[in-house]
Amino acid sequence: MRLPISAVLIAAAVPAAPTFAAPLVPVVTTLPVQAHPDVGNLECERSAPAPRRPATPNPDPLEVPDEEVVQEIVQAQAEAAPAPGGTTPAAAPLPGPAARIAIWGDSHLAAAFFSEELARQLKVPLDNVSNVLLPANMGRAGVRLPIRRSCVSPQWKYELGYLGGDHARTPGPGLVNLVTEQAGATLAWDVRTDKRVANYERVRILYQQTAAPTVVGISVDGAAETQVTLDRQPGPAVLELAADRPISQVKMRLIVGPMRLHGLDLQAQRASQLAMDVFGYPGATVAGWKTPQLDYLASWFGQRDYQLVMLEFGTNEGAARPFDSAAYRRTLEESVRNMRTVFPQAACVLIAPGDRGVLVPQSVNRGKRKGKGKAKAPKIVLYRYSRVHAEIGRVQREVGAAAGCATWSMLEAMGGMGAAYTWARQSPPLMARDLIHFTVPGYRRFAREFARDMGWTDADK
Repeated sequence: MRLPISAVLIAAAVPAAPTFAAPLVPVVTTLPVQAHPDVGNLECERSAPAPRRPATPNPDPLEVPDEEVVQEIVQAQAEAAPAPGGTTPAAAPLPGPAARIAIWGDSHLAAAFFSEELARQLKVPLDNVSNVLLPANMGRAGVRLPIRRSCVSPQWKYELGYLGGDHARTPGPGLVNLVTEQAGATLAWDVRTDKRVANYERVRILYQQTAAPTVVGISVDGAAETQVTLDRQPGPAVLELAADRPISQVKMRLIVGPMRLHGLDLQAQRASQLAMDVFGYPGATVAGWKTPQLDYLASWFGQRDYQLVMLEFGTNEGAARPFDSAAYRRTLEESVRNMRTVFPQAACVLIAPGDRGVLVPQSVNRGKRKGKGKAKAPKIVLYRYSRVHAEIGRVQREVGAAAGCATWSMLEAMGGMGAAYTWARQSPPLMARDLIHFTVPGYRRFAREFARDMGWTDADK
């Protein structure tokens, strides 16, 4: 497989990134533990569901517009359908042997369908792909982590870096934290694969050490709980559980003090062929990269030395009304600059959002089928989000070029503005019924298109 010349030029022409003081070094508390074979399933504590008021049935529910409705609305508004296509994406260096890739993004990445297919396109068996630096997004709906199971008790709250605030300055690797000060709060992880294979001899719990000591109870593979007092130097810190054989399950209970969990770092003796750490959080925006204390954030990556960093954002930014293109550009420029500062040697790719459609009342579709669909059609703006996403893609291309990053647009890969409606009508559907997200086949198609456009696979495949 030959690396395109354009990829080499991008790698060689990256402008110098700003520098910052050396990354902080997390203080490490090591707890020797005993791992056991044949550990059973991890059972999460069940909590009573919150009472919910019964929803009032919608007599005219929203649904994907029929093809005839789309054409009718476009004609009624005297608006020409946007032409598909766009600029040719710039290629990025092909990951080589023992490649190390990191991807930050929103809900499109959180379930890992895109990244798993990307590994397949790189011809790496999934059992030889490691995703071992896990963000503190466990327990969040829409997140699928590369471990068997996670349990999060109700006392924990998420701190989201993209929303700003003091906590956004000291984030974990995924720009999200789990926090609590309630004694008895618990977290548990079954770090085996779905096939119940244990791979990791060391489980490192990443957290923020405060001036006030914290006491936690730790249980490994069903053993009795051991109390550990965490009272080291304030700042980034690690509680390392070290065993002489792979660990299956870890349970942690807060006994005294505050706890700001940043994530997990899973370490094995056997190196994998491809390291692909995925940091996806539903609702996230690129603003999570805007405010971190960079030496604190950089402390979590240690010797990882990523060869390629991707930022996949834009869908949630595009939901703002009105969308302020100039403000978005300023946020993106600052965020990309910070990313390049943390990873000055890595190649980078900005991934712009896909097309987003607008649902119509069921009566509009039915009316059209009966020849009565023109009354409500002019009130619906089908390309409201499409045009915003196209503008986001344009800004990303310009900011990416200035920062030495390749760019790629999901919208353009779909065929241009308005493609959401076509993708939703495919068999099987490539677009979810909300016309925002995609189906598993849709995300896998994106990965194949991305690998091809980056020059990583042959164009005829």
